[in-house]
Amino acid sequence: MRRIILSVLLLVPLVTHALEPGKFEPLPLFTWGARVGFNATGTYIDKAVFDGKELGGYEQDTQVGNFIALQFRLNSSRLFFQSGVGLSSNKSTVSIDRNSWNSKSQTPDYLSVSCNMKSLTVPVQVGYHIVNQSPYCMSVFTGPRFRYTPSKFNSTTFNNQEPFSLAEDQKNLSVGWTIGLSVQIQSTFFDFEYEAGINNTSKSLYDTSGVSPAPVFEIDHRISVISFSYGLMF
Repeated sequence: MRRIILSVLLLVPLVTHALEPGKFEPLPLFTWGARVGFNATGTYIDKAVFDGKELGGYEQDTQVGNFIALQFRLNSSRLFFQSGVGLSSNKSTVSIDRNSWNSKSQTPDYLSVSCNMKSLTVPVQVGYHIVNQSPYCMSVFTGPRFRYTPSKFNSTTFNNQEPFSLAEDQKNLSVGWTIGLSVQIQSTFFDFEYEAGINNTSKSLYDTSGVSPAPVFEIDHRISVISFSYGLMF
C-alpha cells in the first residue's frame, strides 16, 4: 500500500504538467500497448453467518500482488474505447470476529480468511481525453472488468476454525467496476485505477469435520483492487 501511495504522489507532477494549456492534437484511430504493475487487494464482507449466528465485525489486511496486460484503444476526437487482456495475481486476508454476534462479549475471537487468486482479466472501458497536447496526454476512463479465475488458481484458507474444518468453493467469474486516470508522455504511460467488486465471489461454504448436527456457515464477500501500472503505447 505504501508503494501505491508513493506512486500516486509521483504521478501528481506529471498530471500538473499535462494540464498546461495547449491545442488538441489528433490521435491515431487505433493504438495498442503493454503494461505491468502492482495492485493492493482487499476482501470485503457483505454477510457472515457462523454456526447460525450472523457476525458484524471484521478487520481488513490488504496485500500486494502484481499483473501484466495487453491493451488497445479505439480513439475518436475526444472519446475512446479501451479493452485488452491481462493476467493478475491477487492476495488478501480478512479476519472475522466470531464473537461479534454477542454484544456482551469483550474478547474477540478472530477467524482468519486468506484468499489467493490468479485470474484472466478483460476490461471494457470508455474514456475521455482531458488534455492532448503533444507529447502529453491525460485521460480518465471507467467501465466493467470481467475476471475469470480457474478453480485450481482460486483458493481460500481458513485459520483458527476449531472445532470445525471449513472449505469454500469460489465462483470462477467475477465482475468489478473500474475508474481510472491515465497520463501519457510520448509512448510511455502511467495508469492509476480503482476496481470495486460488484458480485459475491463465494459459491458455497461447507464444513469437512463431520460434526453432527452440521453447522450453518455462509460468507458473502467481494474484492476491491487499487492498481498502478507502467506501460508503452504503440
